[in-house]
Amino acid sequence: MQHLKLNPNLLDVPLYIAGKPIEEVQEEYGLTEVVKLASNENPLGLSPLALSAFQVALRDAHRYPAMGDRNLRCKLATLYNAQYDTTLTQANFMTGNGIGDILRMIAEAFLFDGGETVYSSPTFPLYRILTTQFGGNCIPVPHKHYHHDLDAMLDAITPDTRLVILCNPNNPTGTLISRDHVDEFMARVPPHVVVVFDESYYELVEDPHYSNAVAYIQQGRDQVLLLRGFSKVHGMANLRLGYALGTPAMIEYLHHAQIVFNTGDPVFYAAMAALDDHAHIARVRELIATEKHYLYEGFSELDLTFIPTAANFILLVDLPRPAQFIYEELLKRGVIVRVPAGFGLPDALRVTIGTHTQNEMFLRALQDVLHNNHTEQQA
Repeated sequence: MQHLKLNPNLLDVPLYIAGKPIEEVQEEYGLTEVVKLASNENPLGLSPLALSAFQVALRDAHRYPAMGDRNLRCKLATLYNAQYDTTLTQANFMTGNGIGDILRMIAEAFLFDGGETVYSSPTFPLYRILTTQFGGNCIPVPHKHYHHDLDAMLDAITPDTRLVILCNPNNPTGTLISRDHVDEFMARVPPHVVVVFDESYYELVEDPHYSNAVAYIQQGRDQVLLLRGFSKVHGMANLRLGYALGTPAMIEYLHHAQIVFNTGDPVFYAAMAALDDHAHIARVRELIATEKHYLYEGFSELDLTFIPTAANFILLVDLPRPAQFIYEELLKRGVIVRVPAGFGLPDALRVTIGTHTQNEMFLRALQDVLHNNHTEQQA
């Protein structure tokens, strides 16, 4: 490598550390039963209708993607028009190989020549990674009681700011930005800034005061982008599909950063079927809503501090023992959670809401870790 000319931006890019795989924990600790509650995956799995559609579409796996992308975008426009009373068309949507791919396109499109990205801290680390990768400057704004500090984020905007990213609900805190607060923010944000709403968990939000970014796009505000995907309530995390919603002019511009054939037709048809599987969506939402409160009760009994969540994960803070110690001890007991150090919270734990059986196993293991006096605490 010593004779090669390397990209200095890439040398500064921090690596994204994903949740530990189940198989790795089984091998490392000699376990047969391992529960993964680290990556905010759907505990009920893929929609049955989506699985069937995916298998049928695989018959054409030898062909390049054809109509799936357009058909999904048309279906999304129809669904949004019915839900939000809008007049969107397929031209308002762009698909990507997961929301991460959409974020890559946005970063490439706007962060040239040292543009700035303003985001809350802690939050999803890909914002920082992609900003650095494309030569931009990161402007993290400290949280306010684990919520976005929107006033401070507005104050952080400069003439060089290109992007402001609002993760709503925020990962890893699970906190929500209300519609009123978003409206106040959007009334003050300058027109040269693109506001990106990352709503990866929006289907799980129960709060009726949740923000409505669709309205700004319907109003024709080119500076607004809304990102959503199929990994959470639809259980398609391994199939990689996300989409952006924006004005036709913005979407047309972003197409210049889109990689050709970035997603296969089987994934598109699985997504269309998933959107129609209302029974599966309802089961997932009901499970998360019920098990969320079961975990709340369990944490309260253990005298642990948690942040109430609008998503499918819960953040534990002010822990009685170091987060890394608890994490490693839970691994030995067959439970994988997450220390969100890469998100900006090295002293916390984030746990995905699982099935009742999984959550019971987690709480038993957590109680054992915290109350077992024979376990030697490590730094």
